[in-house]
Amino acid sequence: MAAIPRPIVSVHGEDVDVEIPGLLTLRATYLSEGLFDEWAGGDPDEEDLYEVEVTHARDALLSPILFSRLLPASPKSWLDDEDEGLGGPEPLPMERFALALAWSLANAHPSNWAALCQAARGWDPWTLEDTLLRIPPEWTPEPLLPDED
Repeated sequence: MAAIPRPIVSVHGEDVDVEIPGLLTLRATYLSEGLFDEWAGGDPDEEDLYEVEVTHARDALLSPILFSRLLPASPKSWLDDEDEGLGGPEPLPMERFALALAWSLANAHPSNWAALCQAARGWDPWTLEDTLLRIPPEWTPEPLLPDED
């Protein structure tokens, strides 16, 4: 099996893009804050709503896969952590989700992507962490120069 190319991750405000060159692009667009999933039983108190779009680089999908996803709210202070000398900002919850989903999609045939995306809509924190732990250390995002994002 061919190695999966390293992802290119870019974060613009609260929008997150993950590209696996030659394979897929995952774009998570921030839509709204302060929503509450009543099925979550009050944890977390607030969530951010995103629209996630998955496209195949070589048109293996008839159309992009679109779905919405609620994730724990991202305080704006998360974006300011690099100013505090902590070695860079903490990844947004959507950045972690997008990287885990991109890894899962990269390891599946495109005919299974819609089912994977449907399942990812309901990933709980344990499933997300388990997926992130299975990503090999060498599959880290390509670093971007400041003018490349």
